Amino acid sequence: MVAEADAINLKATDLSASMHWLSAPPGKSSKASTALADQAVACLQKVGPVSPDPFGTRTLIGGVVLADVSSPTYYEKGSSIELPSASSEVVFLTTTSAAAADLSTFGRGSALACLTAQLIGNSTLGGAGKVKGSASYLAAPHYGGRSGGLHIRFIETAGNLGKSKLYDDEYCYVQGPAEISLSFIGLGAPFNATWATSAISKVMARAQSEIGKS
Repeated sequence: MVAEADAINLKATDLSASMHWLSAPPGKSSKASTALADQAVACLQKVGPVSPDPFGTRTLIGGVVLADVSSPTYYEKGSSIELPSASSEVVFLTTTSAAAADLSTFGRGSALACLTAQLIGNSTLGGAGKVKGSASYLAAPHYGGRSGGLHIRFIETAGNLGKSKLYDDEYCYVQGPAEISLSFIGLGAPFNATWATSAISKVMARAQSEIGKS
């Protein structure tokens, strides 16, 4: 499953050729970020049924979780803050129904508070200062099985961001037993929506090829 997840994940060639993209390897979890992940999953469990690692919320292989593979983070060459950026993560569960349940729970409004708290906590750990965060659902390109996917936009303000806003557009899809999440981040303005939509289409085409229709 690791090979399939790696094949599906976002590649630099999925992104707009009008920008030169560099890559950074996925970051390693610290004890503090793992604690935040544990808290987020515990919070989500109160919202609805979720796996131990819904859409890569916490990397925990075992049981129903067969694989969790993150892509590199791709960012604009020459950017001192490594933004705008794009990345993805693929989690394989044992059953399609478990993946569908995770997507359904993420689509419930009360899940946003759980996910926003984790995001703010990780930003604070990353040195962003005392930031504030909000989240809302936006329309998502229709791919994968079940409901066709989710698009959550997180916006961070204050702290070391000053008067700027940090936009984090997260897309969540299921294809069979696989959960595919993509993150597109921009400072001052959202990541280019046309570029994001194009990249999503390529990633999900590979997901369908690797896994098949569900």
